[in-house]
Amino acid sequence: MRSPRALTLLACGTAAFAFQPAFAQSVPPESVKTDETGTLATQAPPGVRPARSQPRPAEAIPGGRPGPAGLPQNIRWTEDWSNPAAADDPLLVKIKHIPIAGDDVYLTLGGEARAYYTRWHRSSLGLRANDDNDPLQSRLRLLADLHVGENLRAYLELGDNREFGEQFATPPNRDKLDVYQAFVDVALPLGKAGKITFRPGRFEMPLGNGKLAGVREGLNMRFTYQGLRATYILPGKLSVDLFAVRPVQIDPGTFDDGPNDAQVFHGVYLSAPNRIAGFGTDLYWYEFKRDRATLTAGVGRDERNNWGGRLWKRGPRWDIDIEGTYQSGSFINKDIRAFGAMFEGGYTFGDAPMQPRLGLRTNYFSGDRNPADGKQGTFVPAAARLPLISEAAFFSFSNLMDIYPSITVKPIASITIMAGPDFLWRARKGDGVYIGPSGSSFAPYRSSRSIGTDFNLEASWQATDRLAFRLWETYFAASDSFQANGGRNGNYLGLMANYRF
Repeated sequence: MRSPRALTLLACGTAAFAFQPAFAQSVPPESVKTDETGTLATQAPPGVRPARSQPRPAEAIPGGRPGPAGLPQNIRWTEDWSNPAAADDPLLVKIKHIPIAGDDVYLTLGGEARAYYTRWHRSSLGLRANDDNDPLQSRLRLLADLHVGENLRAYLELGDNREFGEQFATPPNRDKLDVYQAFVDVALPLGKAGKITFRPGRFEMPLGNGKLAGVREGLNMRFTYQGLRATYILPGKLSVDLFAVRPVQIDPGTFDDGPNDAQVFHGVYLSAPNRIAGFGTDLYWYEFKRDRATLTAGVGRDERNNWGGRLWKRGPRWDIDIEGTYQSGSFINKDIRAFGAMFEGGYTFGDAPMQPRLGLRTNYFSGDRNPADGKQGTFVPAAARLPLISEAAFFSFSNLMDIYPSITVKPIASITIMAGPDFLWRARKGDGVYIGPSGSSFAPYRSSRSIGTDFNLEASWQATDRLAFRLWETYFAASDSFQANGGRNGNYLGLMANYRF
């Protein structure tokens, strides 16, 4: 898995911070801020693109609301090119809406070219020796999206992913030409009762705000899954998303990726906008099974049920997102009793120069109190959006709590800058400090819970609707107690250029 990356990104300019449905925290590039999924900062649907204007964000679910017409989106299958006149570039007009049998049957072509330079000093913060790394990632994508009326669609996306100049390899950065996404959508209209869309195939699948099940935007290869997804939508009132999938196993050769038979992911996610005092309400259950997981308590089979709920709201000034999750199941014959709690909110001074936003994010992810008591209290997310802590991704979500006050400003409409300190602690002294997404950890120690502080700076420039530049800088200052037990200071720099057409 990938070595740490630190900082979440900002851009789109109003509200807060987030990786999925309907809300926005510091809003994504362009008009707000973006998270790993590139969706609206605090909680706009995962399909949201960092854009200067964000009328109604896309919904990254089969049959969901597409993004604004004629604009590239972070989740590419949420784009809307049904109107040939929507493209403002003569070349794009020719490839974004190619009529095959009238305007109802058309083909869209597109792609992406991304270069991302990252430089870590002590990527594992002292857990391993020789852990400096400064690779240059290159991501290339080509896509074809065939629409046959309103109820049938076929989508294909090819990808090529390389890594140059690295001191050690990051597997999700390496995958020669392969099928990145390939699925069919078949919709069943139910009249006033809404519609059901069935999606078999291989696809990206961020859930909710994308914090616990995101897309892994910081690496060349996002999380993708193979299986079946079915979504019922009653517009403006309810969506019910059911899925039974396996994560795609990334192999570095050409056309050699396939489902990972050692992992299973299935569940249901319900979302209802404006249900409680104007708040959106999400409820979900899903189970993630791994034949092999690594925690301080050992290595073995891990089967986790996740039961959770979320309240979220975004206004012109205030934004808020609250989520809680309880985990049950078993890890190497130990009963799992773990939980996570996440809060993010902020206030935007929309009439003031540079539209400053004062934000606060705080999280608690449980650790194991006593490794010898026959229970497992360490929280483990299904597919974490690690930039929730920082783009450097020095830490995983296990046995961690943090408080992150921030300020966001927009010097001009296309530029967003966010900065602030993120204070980090262990949730339990009986558990270790978990580094990155691999499960590797420092051994438990009995001194202070303080781990240290991330000092974060994030900036994004949406130069055009299709071209964006982003910068992340995180300096981690280790606490005295963490240093006394082997921890070290670290630093991360990230520079990204991304073009979508």
